[in-house]
Amino acid sequence: MSLTLTAAEAAKILKVSKYTLYELVKRGELPAHHIGRQLRIDPAVLDHYLRGTYGAGNTSPAAISAFPPVSPTIRFIGSHDPVVELLFEFLKHAPFPVESSLSFKGSMDGLMALYRQEADISGIHLWDDVSKDYNISFVKHVIPGESVCIVNLVQREQGFIVAPGNPLNLQTWDDITVEGLNFINRQKGSGTRLRLDAYLGAAKISPGRILGYENEENTHSGVACHVANEQADVGVGVKAAAQRLGLDFIPLFQERYDLVCLGITTKTPVWKQLISTLKSPGFIQAVNQQNGYDTSLTGKILLNT
Repeated sequence: MSLTLTAAEAAKILKVSKYTLYELVKRGELPAHHIGRQLRIDPAVLDHYLRGTYGAGNTSPAAISAFPPVSPTIRFIGSHDPVVELLFEFLKHAPFPVESSLSFKGSMDGLMALYRQEADISGIHLWDDVSKDYNISFVKHVIPGESVCIVNLVQREQGFIVAPGNPLNLQTWDDITVEGLNFINRQKGSGTRLRLDAYLGAAKISPGRILGYENEENTHSGVACHVANEQADVGVGVKAAAQRLGLDFIPLFQERYDLVCLGITTKTPVWKQLISTLKSPGFIQAVNQQNGYDTSLTGKILLNT
Protein backbone atom coordinates (compact mmCIF):
# COMPACT_ATOMS: atom_id res chain seq x y z
CA MET A 1 0.00 0.00 0.00
CA SER A 2 1.08 3.62 -0.54
CA LEU A 3 2.40 5.79 2.28
CA THR A 4 -0.97 7.52 2.76
CA LEU A 5 -4.47 7.18 1.36
CA THR A 6 -6.71 9.92 0.03
CA ALA A 7 -10.25 10.24 1.37
CA ALA A 8 -11.60 8.70 -1.83
CA GLU A 9 -9.18 5.74 -1.65
CA ALA A 10 -9.97 5.08 2.02
CA ALA A 11 -13.72 5.34 1.39
CA LYS A 12 -13.43 2.82 -1.45
CA ILE A 13 -11.57 0.36 0.79
CA LEU A 14 -14.18 0.78 3.54
CA LYS A 15 -16.97 0.57 0.95
CA VAL A 16 -18.61 3.73 2.26
CA SER A 17 -19.25 7.17 0.77
CA LYS A 18 -16.75 9.99 1.20
CA TYR A 19 -19.37 11.76 3.36
CA THR A 20 -19.50 8.77 5.74
CA LEU A 21 -15.72 8.69 5.88
CA TYR A 22 -15.58 12.37 6.78
CA GLU A 23 -18.14 11.71 9.52
CA LEU A 24 -15.90 8.94 10.96
CA VAL A 25 -12.96 11.34 11.00
CA LYS A 26 -15.03 14.15 12.46
CA ARG A 27 -16.26 11.92 15.30
CA GLY A 28 -12.69 10.90 16.08
CA GLU A 29 -13.33 7.24 15.20
CA LEU A 30 -10.78 7.22 12.38
CA PRO A 31 -7.56 9.24 12.82
CA ALA A 32 -6.47 11.33 9.85
CA HIS A 33 -4.23 14.27 9.02
CA HIS A 34 -4.00 16.98 6.40
CA ILE A 35 -1.46 17.52 3.63
CA GLY A 36 -2.32 21.03 2.54
CA ARG A 37 -6.11 20.98 2.24
CA GLN A 38 -6.28 17.27 1.45
CA LEU A 39 -7.27 14.67 4.03
CA ARG A 40 -4.86 11.72 4.34
CA ILE A 41 -5.24 8.42 6.22
CA ASP A 42 -2.46 6.08 7.34
CA PRO A 43 -2.93 2.60 5.77
CA ALA A 44 -1.87 0.86 9.02
CA VAL A 45 -4.57 2.71 10.97
CA LEU A 46 -7.16 1.90 8.30
CA ASP A 47 -6.16 -1.77 8.35
CA HIS A 48 -6.68 -2.00 12.12
CA TYR A 49 -9.97 -0.12 11.78
CA LEU A 50 -11.15 -2.69 9.24
CA ARG A 51 -10.14 -5.54 11.56
CA GLY A 52 -11.85 -3.88 14.50
CA THR A 53 -8.55 -3.71 16.40
CA TYR A 54 -7.93 0.04 16.29
CA GLY A 55 -7.53 1.37 19.83
CA ALA A 56 -6.96 -2.14 21.23
CA GLY A 57 -3.21 -1.70 21.57
CA ASN A 58 -2.39 -3.35 18.22
CA THR A 59 -1.84 -0.25 16.10
CA SER A 60 1.74 0.79 15.53
CA PRO A 61 2.62 3.58 17.98
CA ALA A 62 4.98 5.02 15.37
CA ALA A 63 2.15 5.26 12.86
CA ILE A 64 -0.17 6.97 15.31
CA SER A 65 2.45 9.48 16.47
CA ALA A 66 3.44 10.23 12.90
CA PHE A 67 -0.16 11.00 11.93
CA PRO A 68 -1.97 12.67 14.86
CA PRO A 69 -5.77 12.90 14.58
CA VAL A 70 -7.05 15.90 12.68
CA SER A 71 -9.29 18.30 14.62
CA PRO A 72 -12.95 17.76 13.72
CA THR A 73 -14.40 20.33 11.32
CA ILE A 74 -17.98 21.52 11.40
CA ARG A 75 -19.61 22.96 8.29
CA PHE A 76 -21.86 25.97 8.83
CA ILE A 77 -24.07 27.43 6.10
CA GLY A 78 -26.70 29.96 7.07
CA SER A 79 -27.54 33.51 8.01
CA HIS A 80 -24.84 35.88 9.14
CA ASP A 81 -24.43 37.29 12.62
CA PRO A 82 -21.22 38.44 14.35
CA VAL A 83 -22.10 36.09 17.23
CA VAL A 84 -21.82 33.11 14.86
CA GLU A 85 -18.21 34.10 14.16
CA LEU A 86 -17.67 34.57 17.89
CA LEU A 87 -19.08 31.11 18.68
CA PHE A 88 -16.80 29.31 16.26
CA GLU A 89 -13.80 31.26 17.51
CA PHE A 90 -14.64 29.96 20.99
CA LEU A 91 -14.98 26.42 19.62
CA LYS A 92 -11.58 26.67 17.98
CA HIS A 93 -10.02 27.22 21.41
CA ALA A 94 -12.30 24.89 23.40
CA PRO A 95 -11.02 21.93 25.50
CA PHE A 96 -12.21 19.78 22.60
CA PRO A 97 -11.06 22.03 19.69
CA VAL A 98 -13.35 22.27 16.69
CA GLU A 99 -12.36 23.77 13.35
CA SER A 100 -15.06 25.34 11.19
CA SER A 101 -16.02 26.08 7.63
CA LEU A 102 -18.33 29.11 7.58
CA SER A 103 -20.45 30.18 4.62
CA PHE A 104 -22.99 32.98 5.03
CA LYS A 105 -25.69 32.44 2.42
CA GLY A 106 -28.93 33.29 4.21
CA SER A 107 -31.48 31.37 6.24
CA MET A 108 -33.32 29.56 3.43
CA ASP A 109 -30.14 28.54 1.61
CA GLY A 110 -28.79 27.30 4.94
CA LEU A 111 -31.80 25.05 5.50
CA MET A 112 -31.55 23.69 1.97
CA ALA A 113 -27.84 22.96 2.50
CA LEU A 114 -28.73 21.11 5.71
CA TYR A 115 -31.38 19.09 3.85
CA ARG A 116 -28.82 18.15 1.17
CA GLN A 117 -26.28 17.31 3.91
CA GLU A 118 -23.91 19.95 2.56
CA ALA A 119 -23.82 21.52 6.02
CA ASP A 120 -23.73 20.20 9.59
CA ILE A 121 -25.31 23.26 11.17
CA SER A 122 -27.37 26.15 9.85
CA GLY A 123 -28.28 29.49 11.42
CA ILE A 124 -31.73 30.94 10.72
CA HIS A 125 -34.13 33.72 11.75
CA LEU A 126 -37.33 33.16 9.79
CA TRP A 127 -40.57 34.70 11.05
CA ASP A 128 -43.80 32.80 10.36
CA ASP A 129 -46.76 35.17 10.39
CA VAL A 130 -49.20 32.26 10.75
CA SER A 131 -47.71 30.58 13.82
CA LYS A 132 -46.36 33.91 15.14
CA ASP A 133 -43.07 32.20 15.90
CA TYR A 134 -39.59 31.90 14.46
CA ASN A 135 -37.96 29.07 12.51
CA ILE A 136 -39.76 25.91 13.68
CA SER A 137 -42.39 25.80 10.93
CA PHE A 138 -39.75 26.49 8.25
CA VAL A 139 -37.53 23.67 9.51
CA LYS A 140 -40.44 21.22 9.47
CA HIS A 141 -41.38 22.30 5.95
CA VAL A 142 -37.90 22.25 4.38
CA ILE A 143 -36.64 19.13 6.22
CA PRO A 144 -39.81 17.00 6.60
CA GLY A 145 -39.66 13.64 8.33
CA GLU A 146 -36.06 14.12 9.52
CA SER A 147 -34.83 14.13 13.09
CA VAL A 148 -33.75 17.71 13.81
CA CYS A 149 -32.64 19.86 16.71
CA ILE A 150 -33.06 23.62 17.13
CA VAL A 151 -31.13 25.52 19.79
CA ASN A 152 -31.18 29.26 20.39
CA LEU A 153 -28.02 31.24 19.72
CA VAL A 154 -29.27 34.73 20.60
CA GLN A 155 -32.21 37.08 20.45
CA ARG A 156 -31.25 40.29 18.69
CA GLU A 157 -32.33 43.70 17.46
CA GLN A 158 -32.51 44.54 13.78
CA GLY A 159 -32.93 48.01 12.39
CA PHE A 160 -31.61 50.71 10.12
CA ILE A 161 -27.84 51.11 9.93
CA VAL A 162 -27.24 54.78 9.12
CA ALA A 163 -24.51 57.40 9.18
CA PRO A 164 -23.59 58.96 12.55
CA GLY A 165 -26.27 61.40 13.68
CA ASN A 166 -28.89 59.83 11.37
CA PRO A 167 -28.70 62.84 9.00
CA LEU A 168 -31.76 61.77 6.99
CA ASN A 169 -33.84 61.26 10.16
CA LEU A 170 -34.93 57.75 9.23
CA GLN A 171 -37.31 56.19 11.76
CA THR A 172 -39.73 53.69 10.17
CA TRP A 173 -39.98 51.27 7.25
CA ASP A 174 -41.87 53.93 5.25
CA ASP A 175 -38.81 56.17 5.26
CA ILE A 176 -36.81 53.98 2.88
CA THR A 177 -39.11 55.02 0.04
CA VAL A 178 -37.99 58.67 0.31
CA GLU A 179 -36.95 59.90 -3.13
CA GLY A 180 -33.18 59.91 -3.62
CA LEU A 181 -32.48 57.66 -0.62
CA ASN A 182 -29.86 55.02 -1.50
CA PHE A 183 -30.58 51.62 0.07
CA ILE A 184 -28.36 48.53 0.40
CA ASN A 185 -30.31 45.26 0.53
CA ARG A 186 -29.58 41.74 1.81
CA GLN A 187 -29.47 38.77 -0.55
CA LYS A 188 -32.53 36.76 -1.59
CA GLY A 189 -33.32 33.99 0.90
CA SER A 190 -31.91 35.81 3.91
CA GLY A 191 -34.24 36.25 6.87
CA THR A 192 -33.68 40.02 6.80
CA ARG A 193 -34.64 40.22 3.11
CA LEU A 194 -37.75 38.10 3.70
CA ARG A 195 -38.78 40.39 6.57
CA LEU A 196 -38.35 43.47 4.34
CA ASP A 197 -40.28 41.90 1.47
CA ALA A 198 -43.10 40.87 3.83
CA TYR A 199 -43.42 44.49 4.97
CA LEU A 200 -43.40 45.81 1.40
CA GLY A 201 -46.10 43.31 0.41
CA ALA A 202 -48.31 44.16 3.38
CA ALA A 203 -47.90 47.89 2.76
CA LYS A 204 -48.41 47.44 -1.02
CA ILE A 205 -45.11 49.18 -1.73
CA SER A 206 -43.40 48.29 -4.98
CA PRO A 207 -39.67 47.42 -4.57
CA GLY A 208 -39.12 49.65 -7.60
CA ARG A 209 -39.76 52.66 -5.36
CA ILE A 210 -36.61 51.85 -3.33
CA LEU A 211 -33.39 53.07 -4.90
CA GLY A 212 -30.78 50.33 -4.42
CA TYR A 213 -33.25 47.50 -3.73
CA GLU A 214 -31.41 45.32 -6.27
CA ASN A 215 -27.99 45.94 -4.62
CA GLU A 216 -27.28 42.99 -2.31
CA GLU A 217 -24.87 42.14 0.51
CA ASN A 218 -24.46 38.74 2.18
CA THR A 219 -23.61 39.94 5.70
CA HIS A 220 -24.60 42.57 8.23
CA SER A 221 -20.97 43.68 8.29
CA GLY A 222 -21.08 44.21 4.52
CA VAL A 223 -24.19 46.37 4.86
CA ALA A 224 -22.47 48.47 7.53
CA CYS A 225 -19.38 48.88 5.32
CA HIS A 226 -21.52 50.23 2.48
CA VAL A 227 -22.99 52.86 4.80
CA ALA A 228 -19.62 53.72 6.37
CA ASN A 229 -18.07 54.16 2.90
CA GLU A 230 -21.01 56.37 1.82
CA GLN A 231 -21.97 53.88 -0.88
CA ALA A 232 -25.44 53.68 0.67
CA ASP A 233 -27.52 55.83 3.01
CA VAL A 234 -29.14 52.96 4.87
CA GLY A 235 -29.42 49.21 5.15
CA VAL A 236 -31.10 46.79 7.57
CA GLY A 237 -28.85 44.89 9.96
CA VAL A 238 -27.94 44.11 13.56
CA LYS A 239 -26.90 46.71 16.08
CA ALA A 240 -23.48 45.13 16.67
CA ALA A 241 -22.51 45.62 13.00
CA ALA A 242 -23.36 49.33 13.20
CA GLN A 243 -21.57 49.75 16.51
CA ARG A 244 -18.33 48.24 15.23
CA LEU A 245 -18.01 50.93 12.56
CA GLY A 246 -19.20 53.87 14.66
CA LEU A 247 -22.53 54.13 12.85
CA ASP A 248 -25.97 54.91 14.22
CA PHE A 249 -28.69 52.31 14.63
CA ILE A 250 -32.48 52.81 14.49
CA PRO A 251 -34.27 49.73 15.95
CA LEU A 252 -37.14 48.24 13.94
CA PHE A 253 -37.82 44.78 15.43
CA GLN A 254 -36.48 42.04 17.69
CA GLU A 255 -36.03 38.46 16.52
CA ARG A 256 -34.78 35.03 17.52
CA TYR A 257 -31.72 33.58 15.82
CA ASP A 258 -31.45 29.78 16.17
CA LEU A 259 -28.99 27.07 15.18
CA VAL A 260 -30.36 23.96 13.43
CA CYS A 261 -28.81 20.54 12.87
CA LEU A 262 -29.91 17.05 11.89
CA GLY A 263 -30.43 14.49 14.64
CA ILE A 264 -27.30 12.54 13.69
CA THR A 265 -25.17 15.60 14.48
CA THR A 266 -26.51 15.81 18.05
CA LYS A 267 -24.82 12.48 18.81
CA THR A 268 -21.33 13.77 17.96
CA PRO A 269 -18.71 15.18 20.37
CA VAL A 270 -18.68 18.32 18.22
CA TRP A 271 -22.32 19.09 19.02
CA LYS A 272 -21.82 18.40 22.72
CA GLN A 273 -18.87 20.83 22.72
CA LEU A 274 -20.99 23.44 20.91
CA ILE A 275 -23.82 23.20 23.47
CA SER A 276 -21.31 23.37 26.32
CA THR A 277 -19.75 26.48 24.78
CA LEU A 278 -23.13 28.17 24.26
CA LYS A 279 -23.91 27.76 27.96
CA SER A 280 -20.47 28.74 29.24
CA PRO A 281 -20.18 31.93 31.31
CA GLY A 282 -17.28 33.13 29.14
CA PHE A 283 -19.27 32.96 25.92
CA ILE A 284 -22.37 34.54 27.49
CA GLN A 285 -20.25 37.38 28.86
CA ALA A 286 -18.59 37.94 25.47
CA VAL A 287 -21.99 38.22 23.76
CA ASN A 288 -23.38 40.56 26.42
CA GLN A 289 -20.45 42.90 25.92
CA GLN A 290 -21.95 43.72 22.53
CA ASN A 291 -25.06 45.87 22.17
CA GLY A 292 -28.31 44.60 20.73
CA TYR A 293 -28.33 41.01 22.05
CA ASP A 294 -30.39 39.11 24.61
CA THR A 295 -28.87 35.85 25.90
CA SER A 296 -31.78 34.75 28.12
CA LEU A 297 -32.53 31.83 25.74
CA THR A 298 -28.98 31.13 24.58
CA GLY A 299 -28.25 27.38 24.66
CA LYS A 300 -31.92 26.43 25.17
CA ILE A 301 -33.14 23.48 23.07
CA LEU A 302 -36.34 24.67 21.35
CA LEU A 303 -37.05 21.55 19.28
CA ASN A 304 -35.55 18.06 19.40
CA THR A 305 -37.33 15.42 17.31
